[in-house]
Amino acid sequence: MRTEYRKKNSGICILLFSCILLLSLTGCGKDAKIETYKANMNQFFENVKVFDSSINSIDPDSETATTELLALLDSMKTSFEQMASLEVPDGFPGVEELADEASEYMTEAVSYYHQAYEADPYDAALEEVARQNYERANVRFQYIVSILHGDIPEEIYTYEDDSTVENETPEN
Repeated sequence: MRTEYRKKNSGICILLFSCILLLSLTGCGKDAKIETYKANMNQFFENVKVFDSSINSIDPDSETATTELLALLDSMKTSFEQMASLEVPDGFPGVEELADEASEYMTEAVSYYHQAYEADPYDAALEEVARQNYERANVRFQYIVSILHGDIPEEIYTYEDDSTVENETPEN
């Protein structure tokens, strides 16, 4: 009798352990697409931190400063393109559009940086256009960060007036 009880209990323990293991592997009901997207975005955020740190560590007096900067910007552009290509799961309103815009602005910025720094002589006007596009890309990046943390910035809301002027009749 004790042997059957032990076998039954060990069978239940194995089944219970298997269920717990299965639940932990599946994320306890978490959406795999959301978790994958968040993991990819966290990697993107880390990449941006590395780019920022690397750009800030360039010695501006170095003969290779321009080459180093442009190479880092090219890599950053590629990273933004990859981020924009990620499939955005439901629950993150506006992120797909913001990601596309951020990538487009970064592409423009990098193109103008190349034109500005590769021109002979250096073209300050193109560098300014590049900087503006770079800032626009980063603003969208910050919006994405906010949305992924559950905070939709007021700046991206669009308000529509539900009242229709056409249906109103003017009073005499």
